[in-house]
Amino acid sequence: MIQSLPLSWSRNDIDRPGFESVYLPLSGTVWAHSAEIPLDYSFERVFTDLCAGFGGKILIRGCSGEIAGFLARNGFGIIRTGAEAVIDLKDLDRERPSVKELARRGIRWGEVEEIPFTGLNSERVSGFTALTAHGGKPNLKYLFRAGFDRATRCFVFRAADEEWLGVVTVSTVAESCAHTEMILRHKKAPVGVMEALFTGVMNILREDGYEEFSLGEVPFITPRALGSHIGSSSDSLKQKMLFRAGRALKFAFDYKGLFRFKNKFNPEWRPVYVCANPELSLLALADLFIVSRYLELSRSELISNIKGYNPLSSTFG
Repeated sequence: MIQSLPLSWSRNDIDRPGFESVYLPLSGTVWAHSAEIPLDYSFERVFTDLCAGFGGKILIRGCSGEIAGFLARNGFGIIRTGAEAVIDLKDLDRERPSVKELARRGIRWGEVEEIPFTGLNSERVSGFTALTAHGGKPNLKYLFRAGFDRATRCFVFRAADEEWLGVVTVSTVAESCAHTEMILRHKKAPVGVMEALFTGVMNILREDGYEEFSLGEVPFITPRALGSHIGSSSDSLKQKMLFRAGRALKFAFDYKGLFRFKNKFNPEWRPVYVCANPELSLLALADLFIVSRYLELSRSELISNIKGYNPLSSTFG
């Protein structure tokens, strides 16, 4: 039985699954982007309920190799979208010395604290987004759980003056595995604050009995340590097209910077897939770019770059 879930699906003490979805108009597909799943449900059982509830065309992203293999055997088309960084909480000594030094520098500015879910804290987390370097840009949708709700835990780096310098939200994807949802850094946060925050979160989760901590997916990358992955030759062609499109728009989303940050923690990199039934068409991939607002973010960044372009500085600088 498969106990893991797609990224941003979480387990809770409930009786029946609840799915969140959005319609993809170009391909006529329903994207099940998040879900609340009972603690004792295997993915096979979840899949039965998903098909009964939606039927027709279904798309799921953030799938592990195990889930993608199961879906492929059940008629889904699959392609790899990137890689997930996973930390073994039983072996935190693997953390690189450079990260430990950055965390040591960062913790001088405050402390890591888990905050309870309240309406006030939820509002404050939402408002904190505006204080980050990306606060004025279009927000991506459906690729992770945005905000702080009852299905997530929230950890903050609190400075001595009570100001937050960093925020991380976490969901539970398996009994012993937690997954990072939002990573928010105050635009004025000193060096080392986010390393100190993640180090603190890892220690808290380990004390709570978790064995693995996913730092989340980085799209459009193929780490050297990734190893082999599943997929057909036609899927590989679509994957290449997807990766080229993502890399062409790298000015909008710094996936390389995200990879460098997560790779600091010396994680195990695992393949991540998007899967769709009855096939994963190019129209479905175009839908993902549009509905997730990746295209809108790219357009906004392109316009901003054009407005900020100074030909004189480029010529004489």
